[in-house]
Amino acid sequence: MKLKYRPEIDSLRAISVLGVIIYHSKIYFFGELFFQGGYFGVDIFFVISGYLITSIIYEDLNKNKFSLKKFYIKRCRRIFPALIFTILISLLLSWYSVMPVSFIEYAKSIISSLIFVSNYYFYFSGLEYGAVSGLLKPLLHTWSLAIEEQFYIIFPLLFIFGFTKFRKNLILYLGIILFVSFITAIYYSDFAPNFNFYFIGSRAWELLVGSLLFLFSQRSNLKIKTIYSNLITFFGLLLIFISFQFNYDTNPTPNLNTLIPLFGASIIIFTFKKEGFLNLLFVNKFVLKIGLISYSLYLLHYPIFAFVRANRLAHSNIDYFFVALIIFLLSYISYRFVEKPFRNFDFIKDKSLMKTLIGSTILLCFSSLIIIGNKGFENRYPSLSNFSLDYGKYRKELRVLKYELGVPTFKDDTKKNLLIIGNSHGRDLFNTLKLNESIFFDYEFSILDTKVSCLKFINENKLCDKTLSKLQKNILKEAEIILISSRYDDKDLLELDNIIEKLLAYNKKVILASNRPQFYFSSNNLTIVDEFFLKNKRLPYEDEKLDLKKKYFLSIDPNLEKKNSEIEKIAKNNQIDFINMKDLMCTVQKKTCEFLTSNNSKIMFDDSHFTVEGAKYLGNKIKELKWF
Repeated sequence: MKLKYRPEIDSLRAISVLGVIIYHSKIYFFGELFFQGGYFGVDIFFVISGYLITSIIYEDLNKNKFSLKKFYIKRCRRIFPALIFTILISLLLSWYSVMPVSFIEYAKSIISSLIFVSNYYFYFSGLEYGAVSGLLKPLLHTWSLAIEEQFYIIFPLLFIFGFTKFRKNLILYLGIILFVSFITAIYYSDFAPNFNFYFIGSRAWELLVGSLLFLFSQRSNLKIKTIYSNLITFFGLLLIFISFQFNYDTNPTPNLNTLIPLFGASIIIFTFKKEGFLNLLFVNKFVLKIGLISYSLYLLHYPIFAFVRANRLAHSNIDYFFVALIIFLLSYISYRFVEKPFRNFDFIKDKSLMKTLIGSTILLCFSSLIIIGNKGFENRYPSLSNFSLDYGKYRKELRVLKYELGVPTFKDDTKKNLLIIGNSHGRDLFNTLKLNESIFFDYEFSILDTKVSCLKFINENKLCDKTLSKLQKNILKEAEIILISSRYDDKDLLELDNIIEKLLAYNKKVILASNRPQFYFSSNNLTIVDEFFLKNKRLPYEDEKLDLKKKYFLSIDPNLEKKNSEIEKIAKNNQIDFINMKDLMCTVQKKTCEFLTSNNSKIMFDDSHFTVEGAKYLGNKIKELKWF
């Protein structure tokens, strides 16, 4: 059925998509990120989608005209053409900007986007919410599209059931589902925030807010004077702006803060009247045009931003303004020549439409498999098969490695038992030794993965770490050598003397490692070699590596030496061995630090953590230094 046109909804779409685009552009004014909560625009889109989908299904059910087949075909008309157009654009851009390893990941994201599971793909790929590497993934934003499509598949069935069985209590029925989803979101926001961000079960309540909003509006006879209606609508607009501009919460949505923009959007939809001073915004032709092309805007802006960032094409707010103009132009083309025609039944019939969409989907999936099968066409960038800008890739490898290596107990009586104690830096060292067991054949390695200051509770009941609680009794007794290696904070250093005393009471050899070098990089947490690659589209030649090694050395945290001198003093006072982690990667005499392995893999993927290949590479260096 043809629904009554609601200009305020298109205006809300315009506000939402502009919020998202500005957020992703990372524009700063006076040192402050502009619209740092602009991502809430996606949450508002969810409310709008829930409202409109419910209105369509409800009205058709009332007239006994609803058809699941027609509903899904209409969704295909709405979603697929512009998505396929966007993928084609992103594929072209990615060929010239995405490295082989990342190109393989990109190809997988194409397939997941086309079958609407990209939310789970990006979650299981190890991408953390807000990670800088995410800005370089052309199709990352399709996670929200996957959420909506999963909702569109499930919701009509749930709604039909509720409409048939609980028609008089339909609001209560959907309200219960909403409540369960909301509680799920609040629970996972603390327990598993990244899973919460991508999970349909944690997002469904946002769409259901729109559903209930429609049902309430159908049953409400509330009449509000124009002046009050305008004031309430303005208040809703203010809530949205506040959530966009003044959100300092770094935790992934949805959470309690999500209620603010959703409430703002809801009261706008519920109370808006065409009369009054807000017409200047909500019935503005320019704003409405942006609303009409908002879907194409949302789809196209992210791959274009990714291309611009990968090629370092924008360096100022002015540059991003011109990029925005290109995005708007392409979005209009997409709306005018792709979206609009494919929605027209006279332009293409259902059977022809489905054949076209299915054929295009198969072709794109097949093309993606070719990319994967050809290893991302690594010949585009010689010697880059092991190099990536993808932070999430390295985190995923480490996560997999953690489960593969496990946390073993000591089993071989013929070898010396060496126990490493520490946080992520300790685990990096454990990985280095464990992956190089062939050259450390006299030793068996294990790890107590814990915050060092927790060790002050040895032989006490006040344990601050579950891992420590489970393992301390046996593993500390079994160890012959205990090596403390961690990223020490001030609390750790205050407790070190006491901790070493307790460890020495076990009559073990204790070795104290210094803090590892922590590097400060110029922008977006990209490493120095990342920056070099983005600028030159290649890795450094041999004569260029020396210059970069020196840059790495100069970027070491200036407070490192002072803290390490303090750690060395603690070791001497307790008459235990001290090892300087700086020696593992850097040469003080030459003022250089290594950053690539022999096969062009990064040794470190962020400011201080080893890659898996980096851990493998550094084993020989430890052997050379004779640390134990």
